[in-house]
Amino acid sequence: RPPNAFILYRKAKQPDVVAQNKNLTNAEVSKVISKMWWKENEEERFQWEKRADRMKLKHMQDYPDYVYQP
Repeated sequence: RPPNAFILYRKAKQPDVVAQNKNLTNAEVSKVISKMWWKENEEERFQWEKRADRMKLKHMQDYPDYVYQP
């Protein structure tokens, strides 16, 4: 399943947040990054949305018969 915009953003930001806050749990890191995400301007979030759309398109091309089944 392709990642959404926030997952891509989180993956990119996690190393910096962990480096600055070595004592945070994974859940706390997610909360910090979530706050960062909502403080980003529309243009920045739009760029992450475009990346997610490209990954979704590639996933659809690579796996045309894929059906998400939770």
